[in-house]
Formats: sequence, C-alpha cells, structure tokens
Amino acid sequence: MAQRLLRALADVLFPPRCQSCGRTADDLTVGLFCPACAGEIRYITPPVCPACGAPGPTGQAADQLCGDCHRELKPFAVARSVAVYAGGLLRAIHDFKYRRQPGLGRGLGRLITDNNYAGIDPEGFDVVIPVPLHVRRLRERGFNQSLLLARTVATACGIPVDFLSLRRVRDTPPQTLMGRKERQANIRGAFAVARRDRLRDRLRDRQVLLIDDVYTTGSTLAECTRALLDGGAARVGVLTLARAVPEADDPP
Repeated sequence: MAQRLLRALADVLFPPRCQSCGRTADDLTVGLFCPACAGEIRYITPPVCPACGAPGPTGQAADQLCGDCHRELKPFAVARSVAVYAGGLLRAIHDFKYRRQPGLGRGLGRLITDNNYAGIDPEGFDVVIPVPLHVRRLRERGFNQSLLLARTVATACGIPVDFLSLRRVRDTPPQTLMGRKERQANIRGAFAVARRDRLRDRLRDRQVLLIDDVYTTGSTLAECTRALLDGGAARVGVLTLARAVPEADDPP
C-alpha cells in the first residue's frame, strides 16, 4: 500500500514525460513514448532480407537477399532489428548512450522483447551476449548500453545472459563518420573470446543471441560473430533495437 501511494505521489509531482517530445502523458509506450511519438516509430516488417534483415521493397520475395548480402554474406546466421534508426527512437537512443541515462534501458529493451520477428525466435537460443565496450569506454560512460538491453531480452526469453565470454580487446576510434570499408578495417581484430580455463568451454556448441543497440553497416556485429564462432559457438543470431537505413530522416 505504501509503495502504491509513493508511486501515485511521484506521478503527481513528477508526471511521466515522453522521452521523444517531452510532453506529459498518462499512457507511455514501454514507459517512454507518448501515443503520438510511438505512432511515428517506423517498425521494420516484412519484406526484409532473410539474412541481415534490411528492409526490402514491397513485393520482394521472402528468400531474396539484399545487395550487401549478395556481395558478401555476413558470418551471423540471421539479423533482425525493431525499427528504423530515426526520429524519436534515434533521440531516445542518443539520450540513453550519450547523455548517460541508463534508466532508459529497460523501456528500450522492451521494444525488442515486445516485437515479433520473421526468421528468428529469440527463445530458441541458449545464451544472450551483448556487444562489449572496451574498458576505457566503459569507464567513461559508466555502463554498457548493449548489456542493459541484453538483460531485458534474457529475462523475457528465460535464458541466461553472458557478459564475460566476449571481450573488446582493442580500443578503436568512433565509427560514426566512417564508411563501410573504413568501419571494417577499424573494427578488425577488436573482439575476442576469453581464454581463461573457467570460460574456455562456455560457448562451445551454443546458440548465441548477440544484442546491440544499432545495426549500421553490420561490421561490428560481424566481427563479434567471428570471435564467437572462433570461440566455439555453433550459431550466432543478432537482434538490435534500431537499424540505420539510407532513406532514414536522421543520419546514424
């Protein structure tokens, strides 16, 4: 009873506000977005590339690969994203990461768990692994945004989260302004699986669900996947909160 009274008092003194537009609202989607801003989220639905999940044109065949995957298939088995990296979702992710608001992680994670995906069943994996940050970046930010998302996904799916096996062993410059080939060169060799005895067989023959906040070119996710497969994982699937696409209103 006391907790309910305290929550009611908090709502009066500090009414819930939309993370995108800042307006107060009684009904916030995943506790973050007012109905108007939630309606602007551009969810990614079929048709999509069966491999990387890139949105495809209307009428695209279910087995038709996108141009990138035609040129070179990624090492992960399948990748899917919730929505386009644009508008209010982009602003919420920026607040989450760069304005150090880890409290947004649970709501943003719920966007991942509340969504349905063609070609991937999150509950069909053995373990959830977040894309790791280098220790220097982790100290600066204070938290790993991918780990916060991964914990919500793991809880919803009833499978464990493992944030120790995959490590970022090389710090790299920010990739925001880099092109595809620059990103691939920049991230090469940046990840490895821990080799300590107690972690050595942790991934062997496991189905791994890799979690990140944004899929841009896929270079980081591909490099993580290579490290996981080298470490003994049987298969890697990818889920991200957002996907950068060329026609998005806001650049990644």
